[in-house]
Amino acid sequence: MPGEIESRVNFIIEQQAQFAADIQILKERQAENARQIEANAERIRQLIDACMSLARHGEETDRRIRELAESGAHTDRRLDALIDTVDKLVRRNGS
Repeated sequence: MPGEIESRVNFIIEQQAQFAADIQILKERQAENARQIEANAERIRQLIDACMSLARHGEETDRRIRELAESGAHTDRRLDALIDTVDKLVRRNGS
């Protein structure tokens, strides 16, 4: 019987040692995961900043395109008026 108790005590001690080692490994993995989560969070913040910057640039580009379209339309109207004036002058002088 004493050998059996000693065997059980040794088994429990070995199990406790293995459990402690496993807990240590889990703690190390948890710490590494926490570092990775923080790194990922920083990358996500950077991506958000980049997306916001791209959105602002897109809005600015859209504004510039609208301005160019308006300017082009104004130029078209002025060119049409010039062509009309030249056409009238040519017809009057040609008659």
